Amino acid sequence: MKKVLIVDDEPAVLFALSEALADRRRGVKVATAANGQEAVAILESEKVDVVVTDLRMPEMDGFELLAWLRRGLPHLPVIVMTAFVTETAARLDGAPEVLEKPFDVGELKRKVWDLMRQSVKGRVENISLSSFLQLLELERKTCTLTVTSSDHSGRLFFRNGRLVGAGTEGLEGSEAALEIVTWEHADVEISDVCPLDGPELAGGLRYLLLEGMRLKDEEERHAPRPLGIGQETDAAIEALLSPELGTGAVREPEDPRAAESVREALEQGRALEGSLATLLVETATGNLIAAAIGARGIEVEVAAAATAELARLKPRVEQRIGLKDRFEEVLLTSARRYYLLRPVGTDRRMFLLLVLDRARANLTAAQEGLAAIERALSGKTRA
Repeated sequence: MKKVLIVDDEPAVLFALSEALADRRRGVKVATAANGQEAVAILESEKVDVVVTDLRMPEMDGFELLAWLRRGLPHLPVIVMTAFVTETAARLDGAPEVLEKPFDVGELKRKVWDLMRQSVKGRVENISLSSFLQLLELERKTCTLTVTSSDHSGRLFFRNGRLVGAGTEGLEGSEAALEIVTWEHADVEISDVCPLDGPELAGGLRYLLLEGMRLKDEEERHAPRPLGIGQETDAAIEALLSPELGTGAVREPEDPRAAESVREALEQGRALEGSLATLLVETATGNLIAAAIGARGIEVEVAAAATAELARLKPRVEQRIGLKDRFEEVLLTSARRYYLLRPVGTDRRMFLLLVLDRARANLTAAQEGLAAIERALSGKTRA
C-alpha cells in the first residue's frame, strides 16, 4: 500500500485532492496535514511515499518543511504547489516537481503515480540550494537561512524575496553569498525573521547564482582528475567539450533524402529541458549517424563510440536475466549528467543517446521526449 501526504492550509483543497488521489484499486492511501508541523508528526510516525505540499501555510510553512525533509528524509519525493510559478521557476535547478495553482488534478495524479512507480530517490536531497533560494524569491519570503556544508557555515537574509544580506567566515555581503551558493550537500535551517532591512545585494539573487555556477564550473575544470580503473571510459562519456561545433549545430547523414527528416526528429531533443545533445549512433560500429547539439560543442564521435559498447551488451543482459521483453531504455547517471540510451526500431541497428544536465533536467519528460524521437525516427532511418 502506497501513501501520499498532502499538506495545505485550505480544507477544501485537502478534501478535493484526497478524493482525487486516493485509489483503492492502485493501492494508494492519502494522509492530510494543515501545516508543516502536522506533516512532520505524520512523517515521524508513518511511512509516506510522496509528499504534495503548498508553500504558504501558518505555523510551519512549506519552506520549513522542505528544509526538515532535507535533513530528516532526504530521499522522499516531493511535489510543490504554488500560485507563483513563472517560466524561470518551472526550470529551477534541481528543484522538485512544481505545479502552478490552479492546476489540472489529472496532471497531479500522473506525477504522483509516476513518482511512486519509478521509486524515485534523492528528490529532496537533490533540491539544490539555488532552487531553494529561487523558491524563496518567487514566494517573496522574509526569513533567515542558516546554511551548513561540511565544516562551513553561513547565513543568508531574505526580505520579501530579496536577498539583502549574507555572512560567512570572514566574508560579508555579495562575497559571502557567492561563497555560500557554491556549497554542495548543504543543510538548511530556516527562521521566519530577518534582522536586516537594507537594499538588495548588488546584482540580485539570479546574478549571484549564475556567477556562483560560473566560478564552480571554472574550479572543476581546473581540478586534477585522479587516475584509476575505467577512467578512459568515463573520460569518453564525459568528453563533451569541443570547439568544432557551436550551439545548435546539427550533423546530418550523408544521404540528402534522409537528412531533413532525421534533423527534424533530433531537433525535438534540443527542446527538452537540460538537453546537451541528442545523438543517433550505429550500434554495431559506434559510428555517429547524426547529432543535434543543444548546448556547447560536443565531441560526439567519442561519446557515440563509448556508449555503443553498452548498447551492444544490452541484448546479452536481457538474455541472462530471462526477460520476456526488451529493455526500452538504459540510464547512466553521473554527478552532473544523465545519459539516456534508447534503441531505434525493431532491428535495434541504431540507438539514440540523450545527454542531459542532471541539475536542470526533468527525467520523466526526457524519457517521454526520447520515446517520441524514437517513434519519429523508426520509419525514417531505413534507407
